[in-house]
Amino acid sequence: MADNKKMGKAGEVLAAEALEAKGYYILRRNYTCPYGEIDIIAIKNKVISFIEVKTRTSDAYGSPSEAVDFKKQKHIKNAARYFLSYYKRAY
Repeated sequence: MADNKKMGKAGEVLAAEALEAKGYYILRRNYTCPYGEIDIIAIKNKVISFIEVKTRTSDAYGSPSEAVDFKKQKHIKNAARYFLSYYKRAY
């Protein structure tokens, strides 16, 4: 596995642990559907959150928020809608 992939996986693990420490329950990790992938889907107080994790060691290539451009946001929204259309009754 490439170093970037290892770093990304480690970042996702840390993000999930931080969310759980704040009282979130992790519903899915690396959820994939026809519209794309969502790193973490979590719930707290009946609110479902769709989380994109960007792990960086520096800002040399921009901040993590800059890496989530309009196209990526659109994929996340569509994947979130897809998830909710199948699981809305379960949560």
